[in-house]
Amino acid sequence: MKLTQWLEARLARTPPPWTVGEVRIFPGYLLAHREDAPEDSRLRHLLGWEAFLDLVRFDAAGRFRPLRGAPGLRKGWRRGPLSIDELFADLRVLYPGAVALLAEWETKRLAPTPFSETARRQTGLYEVTRQLPEEDLPALVEQICVRGCLRRPLWHAPAPQPEEQEAVPLLCPEACHFFLHKARSRAALRAAA
Repeated sequence: MKLTQWLEARLARTPPPWTVGEVRIFPGYLLAHREDAPEDSRLRHLLGWEAFLDLVRFDAAGRFRPLRGAPGLRKGWRRGPLSIDELFADLRVLYPGAVALLAEWETKRLAPTPFSETARRQTGLYEVTRQLPEEDLPALVEQICVRGCLRRPLWHAPAPQPEEQEAVPLLCPEACHFFLHKARSRAALRAAA
């Protein structure tokens, strides 16, 4: 089954609107910020692809979003109606891999990679992450993943339970590059002390 078909079937199982991260999907596959009502006449359509990409790249304060799963998506926009293929493409830009990861998770084919294994693979500049003390990991996960990202770190926590209207929970099967960068900094500080 194609991922677009899987997504369409997944959405059909629950009543709209559907939530994916900070976005709501309304009937007709209309996207808006989850705190906006798509029928609000003050919302402007994002007509072009470039405007949509800018929405994803920068937060409400205009700062670059280093994590696509980071909270802070701008409000006051809508996009659509979209076909299922367009919706899938937009979700891939908003939250890369979210649909594919959930499909793999639900079929029990997604195996999270523990941080210790990810750290062991690091070489060069990131090799120092191997030295990060185990007791430092929960504080880093809290700071970067829990407060700074909407994805659920499967590599550090038990299996996620989707929220009531959450169509596609955002899963994280392995520590990302951003997390590794922060872990490297913490490990390097510890090593220098």
